[in-house]
Amino acid sequence: MGVASLAATERFHTTAEQLGSLAVAQLIAYAGMQIPVGLLLDKIGPRKMLASGAVLIATGQIIVAYSTLIETALAGRILVGVGDAFTFISLIRLVNGWYSGSQASRLQQLLGNAGQVGQIVSAVPFAYVLHMSNWTAAFSLWSGLGLLIGLLTFVVITDERTGATISHDLNVREMIRVLGVNIKRSSTKTAFWIHFCTMSPGTVLLLLWGVPFLVIGEGLDKPLALAALGSMVLIGVVFGSAFGVLCARKPTLRRAIVSYSVVIMLIGWAQVLLTPGKSAAWQIMLMLFVTAVAAPTSMIAFDYSRQFTAKSELGATNGFINIGGFLASFSMIFVVGVVLDAFYALRGKAQGFELYSLDGFKWGFIVIFVVSGFGLWRFRVNESRLDSSSLQE
Repeated sequence: MGVASLAATERFHTTAEQLGSLAVAQLIAYAGMQIPVGLLLDKIGPRKMLASGAVLIATGQIIVAYSTLIETALAGRILVGVGDAFTFISLIRLVNGWYSGSQASRLQQLLGNAGQVGQIVSAVPFAYVLHMSNWTAAFSLWSGLGLLIGLLTFVVITDERTGATISHDLNVREMIRVLGVNIKRSSTKTAFWIHFCTMSPGTVLLLLWGVPFLVIGEGLDKPLALAALGSMVLIGVVFGSAFGVLCARKPTLRRAIVSYSVVIMLIGWAQVLLTPGKSAAWQIMLMLFVTAVAAPTSMIAFDYSRQFTAKSELGATNGFINIGGFLASFSMIFVVGVVLDAFYALRGKAQGFELYSLDGFKWGFIVIFVVSGFGLWRFRVNESRLDSSSLQE
């Protein structure tokens, strides 16, 4: 939806707030399903969860493909969010079913990087298909790919290295009680706030507001804007791999990596937002670079959960942790949309500004400092309470 945002505005004749609701609805569905999906994951295992998630995503995409009303598209995006909720934490659980120790730590980071490569698929080939064909054809193609992935997943994947299939006759009430205990741990809170403060700014750009901000706000050519957003993923892959190796070899570096990444990222945003008028190209690229570097540090969250949580309880616990980044993301996305509409209503119409004005974006993006800054503070408070020498607190 990030690269399709301008096309969506024309197709559905939306305001910025309504367009933001398409992304926010998907993220709310994703975040809201994390704990139920995590409990189900602990019960039936990742193979069935991954296949089911792919089918749900494909169904949501086909609904969006044929939508002509914003309400119908909203329903499709919600279904995409539900299917997506089945996917990521199931992959994390799959890694921990096959690997352990430093190898699992490195592979979790690699998994996050592999997921980010999907953003390139969204930012470049999908934009090309959308431009060369039409809305319905582009989203239908993505739906077909989702069904194919679901089929291959069901046929190829096994839950554990031994080939065993996870199936637990666990009491739901007991599972919820255990989850409650895990949520109260400082290790789980630490992981939640890492995810909350690190992945959200990049998600805001890649999922929705990046193209309008760079093209209409800052005046970049659209191909350059798409290439710049795509490069964020490549940067994340490089630094994410390095972070994975560092954290695996020396876990004590995790606190510094997260803290410095967030602080430097906020400085990068500040030098753009405080510049009067349009920023220089190097300023924009610097902002995107530091945001891309911070994003993969979100995977460090699952390094904490792997260390302090029993494997049989990882699904639900990681589901709770995964809520953090997406709670922050949809809060930011929604606030930016509201600010854009408010700025346009108060000043834009009278002065002939466009809906996606640079000043509107600059005021809206202040929310990044509030949300990520708060998350960084809570991370440092909870991380200081950890006993890193023990498996469980």
